[in-house]
Amino acid sequence: MQKCCRCVSLQKGVVAIGVLSLICSSLLMVGYGSAAGTLEEHVNACRDGEAKDIMGILPSCEELADTSTLLVARIFVYVQVSVWILFFIFSILLIVGAVKGRSGLLIPWLVLSVVVITVIIWAGVRASLTRRTYDLLACVIASLVCSYCCFVVRAYSRFIKRQALMPIIVPTYPHTRLCCENPYAHAGEIRELPPAYSFKTPTSNYPAKKISLPTGLGVKI
Repeated sequence: MQKCCRCVSLQKGVVAIGVLSLICSSLLMVGYGSAAGTLEEHVNACRDGEAKDIMGILPSCEELADTSTLLVARIFVYVQVSVWILFFIFSILLIVGAVKGRSGLLIPWLVLSVVVITVIIWAGVRASLTRRTYDLLACVIASLVCSYCCFVVRAYSRFIKRQALMPIIVPTYPHTRLCCENPYAHAGEIRELPPAYSFKTPTSNYPAKKISLPTGLGVKI
């Protein structure tokens, strides 16, 4: 996969997924937090004969009369609040990891998303057994969307790892210029040293210079 939805880059797609999951997790966190806050009030109201389930997501008073059902409802609500708080935090890490190109920050979101997809599939199975068509359709759509988002994030994580393992190409030069090499000469051609630093052997063109030795008496031989 080279692009997300065949129109934007993987990095932008992961950032968009992070923003979307951030919004969804914040909404669910507030919703289940409100349910957890009103659960005990709803239970006390059911004992008095009046239900106070404002959001309509808590079990009915007849179901809460059973102790095991009440315990399951409490565990479910508090677990949901904890999961969506973690999902909110991991969504922030996902956005930061996508912007900075750090694959390690994408892993927590991927792991928690797999757990959420598993729960959605389990809810879809229960909806199919009880023949709740709309709930089953919602679970199927949610599982497909979450699976595609996980696939995009996983593809971007692999792309970051490939970029990190890519070797750095260092330019090499076939010929190293020496300090005494003619910069305008061809490769391998050495310029002639200056006369002051060159040693010339006596030849016919350059005869050896005769040096007269002093005699100590002021007369040169």
